[in-house]
Amino acid sequence: MRTIAFRIFILLILAAQFSAAGLPQKVVRATRTDAPPVLDGAVTDPQWQSASGILDFTQAEPVEDGRPTELTSVRILYDDRAIYVGVICYDAHPEGIVRQLSRRDRSTEADRFTIMIDSYFDRKSAFVFITNVSGVQSDGILSQEGKVYDPTWDAVWEVKTRIYADGWSAEFAIPFNALRFSEDARSEYIWGVNFRRFISRKQEVDDWVMVPRTDPYEIPRWGTLQGIQGVRPPLNLVLLPYVSASSTIESPSSRTTNRFRLGGDVKYGLERNFTFDATINPDFGQVEVDQSVLNLTVFETLYPEKRPFFVEGAQFFTFGSSYDDTPLPLLFSRRIGKRPALGSSVSAPVGGTVVDNPSQSTILGAAKFSGRSSSGFSIGALSALTDEERATLLDSAGREYTQRTEPRSSYNVLRMRQELDGGSWLGGIATFAGKESSRPAISGGIDWNIHFAEGTHSLDGYLAGAKSGYGDGEQNGGAGRLLLSRIAGSRWSYLASYDFYGRNFNINDMGFFARPHDHGGYTQLLYRMLMPEGVFLQYGWSVVPGARWNWDGILTSAQIEASLFGTFTNFWKADLTVDFRFPACDDRERGIIGTYRRPSAIGGTMQVVTDQRRDVVLTLSGSSEADQKRKRQFLASSSLTLKPTAWIELAPSALYLRVRGEETAAIREGSVGTVNVGGMLYSLFGDRDLDELDLNLRGILTFTRTLTLQFYTQMLIARGRYQNYRGLVGRSDFVSVPMLVDYNFNQAIFNANVLLRWEFVPGSALYLVWTQSRFGDSGVYGTQFGNRVHEAFALPHEDVLFLKASHWLPL
Repeated sequence: MRTIAFRIFILLILAAQFSAAGLPQKVVRATRTDAPPVLDGAVTDPQWQSASGILDFTQAEPVEDGRPTELTSVRILYDDRAIYVGVICYDAHPEGIVRQLSRRDRSTEADRFTIMIDSYFDRKSAFVFITNVSGVQSDGILSQEGKVYDPTWDAVWEVKTRIYADGWSAEFAIPFNALRFSEDARSEYIWGVNFRRFISRKQEVDDWVMVPRTDPYEIPRWGTLQGIQGVRPPLNLVLLPYVSASSTIESPSSRTTNRFRLGGDVKYGLERNFTFDATINPDFGQVEVDQSVLNLTVFETLYPEKRPFFVEGAQFFTFGSSYDDTPLPLLFSRRIGKRPALGSSVSAPVGGTVVDNPSQSTILGAAKFSGRSSSGFSIGALSALTDEERATLLDSAGREYTQRTEPRSSYNVLRMRQELDGGSWLGGIATFAGKESSRPAISGGIDWNIHFAEGTHSLDGYLAGAKSGYGDGEQNGGAGRLLLSRIAGSRWSYLASYDFYGRNFNINDMGFFARPHDHGGYTQLLYRMLMPEGVFLQYGWSVVPGARWNWDGILTSAQIEASLFGTFTNFWKADLTVDFRFPACDDRERGIIGTYRRPSAIGGTMQVVTDQRRDVVLTLSGSSEADQKRKRQFLASSSLTLKPTAWIELAPSALYLRVRGEETAAIREGSVGTVNVGGMLYSLFGDRDLDELDLNLRGILTFTRTLTLQFYTQMLIARGRYQNYRGLVGRSDFVSVPMLVDYNFNQAIFNANVLLRWEFVPGSALYLVWTQSRFGDSGVYGTQFGNRVHEAFALPHEDVLFLKASHWLPL
């Protein structure tokens, strides 16, 4: 450990010898105004005439460093409350301007304008404010010098737009309390800034400061904003109380559960650059339901975090983020308020009933502290407390009693990171999860990213350890990774990675780890041609060989993946991938008793995406795979994006999977089946046939910028059967077994979610939500898809009607 730490220290010293690129030459000055302009999108108030305009934009896409095809003008004003940006996007053919209404923070295929402000002036992070031509707002945070964008950050600011005969215009009003900056002792503030215009019909990007595509770190190259004086950074204090009511109806019993809740959030700016957030008795009933998936492995399915309190500022807690964007989640915030661990084991007593079985742990409260200093030191701290959960049951005599399904628990994490010269950084994290009557679970680690060779290469990685106190005894384990990559280059790039996860490495009390405990790595050679001639706008190819071993030295994975990809001059995209998998073994990490040697296999995938500028965008993909035994697999999927008008968007999709003759372990509810023959326990195998049909429809109706209706429906039908059951002996040898249990399945799942959202004043919203879920498993493989779709609508279901109102109270 000391040797590793010493090497890291030497690397940090070497990295410090490489300085960042020189400061950009472009400068724009803000002009003080005694009266703010009227925010109507016109940019015609006399105040704008006193501000100097900037016109010198450069085309970044599709012609890098080219001349813009249209003229753009930007002017900046400020007063004691806010900074104002007036934009005029001239267009020789305004009839071609693409408009689209949508809900806030949703990417749209429309003309838009972006303001990026590095108010820390650390050349590492920035606040982003975006509007499209229809006035739809988006915002977020850029970090890691511009490489990582987090769209989950939200601020209260205003923008108005207007379309003219010669283009369109926008007026932004960004309050200073939407930015973070330290009070400057100099006569004026100096911030980093950049502006970006997107012309949809041309897929053209024009930047004020154009950063080459080969440079993933754009913020250090931006221009500077000067001229702001006499402004004190505000201390932010915002209250967001809410009230909610919900009714849950279970069918066919018609049992109804009503709930009324009060709670709220607090946001307080500390020491200018840091924020304290707290939530009391939160209710996230307005969050969209998860998409169901068919999981035929022993590993947990990863569902994304959607709850606003945990999504905002999540970038402060990311650990082990590497150039290939594969962090190690020591914090997985969905553990907070998860389904009670023993909830699935609750069953009605003989002659009795289950009155109530909570599906989620109640979050009593949570708090977090986050921010970044002017010296590049960032910190994130989070603490949450969940309540004990109990199921309520009635026995045959009508007596009520309870059964504990989850103890009271606390979740805590501390994350720190220090930015270094040349874009490098060094960080650390520690987590602590405690449950009543159990030993705590602890994890922690250090991670780093070292830039060298004038910023063209990076060496990043992490070392982590975990102590798990639950289950049978205490477990201690470690993990680590090292990745060397070329991050800047005109055409060629490459990377090499090695990682390991010890036998007893377990972070799932607070984090997420759903893969074998093994070690191995991969390399990648990538070629990209960004400005070719002919039919391509850009194209490239890559080759990725990789291999992994378990801790007994057995090869568990070995493959080579080769890919071709390109964008055509008509803006269609296509890619082709071929995957060669060599013989390797499954072991106890995949739930197997003994070792199973998988046969070699070859597969291919192709995808085509039509012009995304159009009102109809089609994505088609197909893949096939065959192994040296009997497995034959085919998958086809398609998705559409339909925009019949500027305020309606529909996105239907369909997926069909067919697998025949796959020799595999028989799995039910995340566990491999076993069979006892002559006193010996064997893993149960069979030849599996599988069919899956997944139909989805997403849509959004945007009546105004502040009133939207979004919906999501899913029908998932999946059936599988096992034939020729046998027990695993040695490596792919088998013994005949008596089969007393049928592992066949035929599942039908239906989910529906409708959300009406009205932002009645900026930052304050009213939500009305209806959710329905249905699930059934007939176990009869022979039932056809058409019949199962019909039967799905007769399955027992749960309906939830939810109403929530929250109000933004800045103090």
